[in-house]
Amino acid sequence: MSLRNESLVTGWREAATDRTIAALGSARTVGDRLALIRSLAWLEGGRVDLGRTGTTFETAETGALLRFGLQITGDGNAVRLLPDERFPWWPDLHVQAADRRGWADADADGVLRRLTSNVRYRSATQKAAVRGLVTQPAGSGLMVSMPTGAGKSLLFQIAALFGRSRAPGSCVIVITPTIALALDHERTLASMEGLEGSRALTGDLPPGASGEVVAAFRRGEVPILLLSPEKALQDAIVATLLEAVGKGSSFFGLDARLTHLFVDEAHIVESWGRSFRPDFQRLPSLLARMRSVNPEVRLVLLSATLTPAAKQVLRSGWQFDGDWLEIDARVPRLEHDVVVSSFSSRLARQEALDWAVDRAPRPLIIYTTEVVEAELVHDRMSMERGYERVALFTGATGSAARRDVVDRWARDELDIVVATSAFGMGVDKSNVRSVIHACLPEGPARWYQEIGRAARDGGQALSVTLFTDMGERDDVDRASDIATSGWLSVDLAKSRWEAMLASAVDKRWEASGFRMSLDLDALRDGLGPMSSDYNRGWNMALLTLMQRAGSIRIVSVPTEGDQPTGRWELEIVDAAMLEGAAGDAWTDVFALRERERRAALSEFSPFLQVMRKPGLNCVTRTVFEMIEPASYAPLCGRCPFCRSRGVVAPRGLRSEGMEKVWATPTGYVGPMPIGTFLVEPMDPSLTEGLSELLRRLVGVGMQQFVVAADQSRETASLLSGFGSGPGLVLSHEDWLGGAGLAAAPSAMLLPISDRMAESVARRFLSWAASQTAAPVIVVGRRDRLIGGRRLDQFASPHAPVSETALDAWTNDHSGLEMR
Repeated sequence: MSLRNESLVTGWREAATDRTIAALGSARTVGDRLALIRSLAWLEGGRVDLGRTGTTFETAETGALLRFGLQITGDGNAVRLLPDERFPWWPDLHVQAADRRGWADADADGVLRRLTSNVRYRSATQKAAVRGLVTQPAGSGLMVSMPTGAGKSLLFQIAALFGRSRAPGSCVIVITPTIALALDHERTLASMEGLEGSRALTGDLPPGASGEVVAAFRRGEVPILLLSPEKALQDAIVATLLEAVGKGSSFFGLDARLTHLFVDEAHIVESWGRSFRPDFQRLPSLLARMRSVNPEVRLVLLSATLTPAAKQVLRSGWQFDGDWLEIDARVPRLEHDVVVSSFSSRLARQEALDWAVDRAPRPLIIYTTEVVEAELVHDRMSMERGYERVALFTGATGSAARRDVVDRWARDELDIVVATSAFGMGVDKSNVRSVIHACLPEGPARWYQEIGRAARDGGQALSVTLFTDMGERDDVDRASDIATSGWLSVDLAKSRWEAMLASAVDKRWEASGFRMSLDLDALRDGLGPMSSDYNRGWNMALLTLMQRAGSIRIVSVPTEGDQPTGRWELEIVDAAMLEGAAGDAWTDVFALRERERRAALSEFSPFLQVMRKPGLNCVTRTVFEMIEPASYAPLCGRCPFCRSRGVVAPRGLRSEGMEKVWATPTGYVGPMPIGTFLVEPMDPSLTEGLSELLRRLVGVGMQQFVVAADQSRETASLLSGFGSGPGLVLSHEDWLGGAGLAAAPSAMLLPISDRMAESVARRFLSWAASQTAAPVIVVGRRDRLIGGRRLDQFASPHAPVSETALDAWTNDHSGLEMR
């Protein structure tokens, strides 16, 4: 999320129209030009005046109009969309300019207004997450799950800015799974005031450049350091991070003050860590080492898609002795018109894919599962279908090419990216209009995550899934294999382990145990003569399985970019493994394998069922409830099932999270004694005197404010100018509706309405009675009747305090802070 004050939804169609016209001016090929003209016609309701765009047709373009479902109309100065009747699964899509998110934004807090240009939160969940962040106890873990495009990046941006506003040199690290995501974050942060020095330390940086980034970080010049798991676990980087968390680091000339460890896209810790990125499994050990130096280091895990299995993996790996809080939006994304179809041959799917690509609004991402398939699709689009504004991005794409694709995609110089899952995870491009899966994703989380690359601006988007279902050697088989990958048969696993043991070099005993370096290209009996990516992948999967079972520990993983390569160094935890296939340690390994295999199949099978028969149930709701089984999702109104029944898309979805607060108080250092106090305002109407009242309340250390809904925005704006505290704001209505209050020094301004005042006062005073670590203030006239009793008779055991008396308290004490 940008810190600029962006319009998230209003005018998305106008912005898309401007983008399309600008792209049309740069397009040179027939394919690019006509696809953009079709996008423009769709955006303008089915017809576009060519005079607006200055477009004239060449003969070749006129002859190709029908391919794109276009027809010249009128006197030849306009083009209209033709009805699409070739494929029954393709819907008649009409542009809808309204907000499609279905959930409301939320009023700001003082910290949001002070540190950013945003005047609202994107959702109540985002507000809850920021509140959880700025009140997070030392040594605790925060896990946040909210929809793609809902602004998870705001959390590490505010963490860095909030920290630096209170202590120079404060910084955070963010672990990102892909170079594309790290580079996208770096590009976005470079334009944000106070965060310009943020850097991505990726594996593709040359040694000199890496050294410069590390040196700048040590000097406190890098507010946000973006790292891959492999980079974060390198000995030299770990040493630097441990220096930065040390409380006495300033004595050694180190100005960085590392406060938070963030893990972005945390859901892949389970899936990628299981199959081919073992350092994802090792990341909790980094946090453990940091906390051994400084127990106050805070953890934040971020994701859009956390299945129950993924949540359990994250809890078991990351939940140490400190406090733990989980904030979940529990709200589906409804921006997408969903299309799903299966095919009995590759040729039929290819024809459908060509047809869909010609019609899908731009910008467009085409996802495949395998690198070779992405390369074939890219070559077909660029060489046979006439598209020039297209790029390829996979795990095999070189580092320089990756940077180029990310930059060109951000600058709107590309209309299509053909990619595997290596591209797009968390990349903040808000105006993507279409996602096509030329494959079957291996589970609900991947499908839901990747369609979320589109419509991050809250506008309309298209999701198309086209997969082969031929009975064998098809997309269904491939998805099933991946969903259950990492679970070799017993005999094949033992054979592979023996081959890798035979390849071992640099065998040695160290204090922690026996270590060796294994060749990932080792071939088991029956394979040969040369290794392949497939063989290496199975070897990696076996080693990560053995690590999860506790038989070995993977010590280091050499990389090229962010891809593991070459030899892995490991430590033998269970000495029986040195006996090869004869060792008696395999029982635990394969007991774990069987548990994981059953869990994976339990997720994949129902997902396959809904994809095979998308007309039987609402696709979006069914998939969302697979990911969030404890949540309720309405019929989406935009999938094959809903369209066939005329279901209308819902409005007013509730975004959850505001009910979640930390049990541990934030801590208070200030002039007031602990307890509940009644403060009489100079302006009983709480209008013209609001600014002075808030200034005084902040002066005595108040961090949280409960106010009338019509004063919530003004309160946040005023609080942004007072001090460096969080300035949390909650309306009376939200408070009565179930939102929780943080355990922080708080002030409640009584409502004008007597009926609401009684409900608010009684609930607030009940909450205040449980606060034993900070003062709590009720603002109201002493003689006001609440439920037939004067306020001063029950609001506080202390005598009422005048507003101006707060100044005397403030002047007698300085250095107010939140611990």
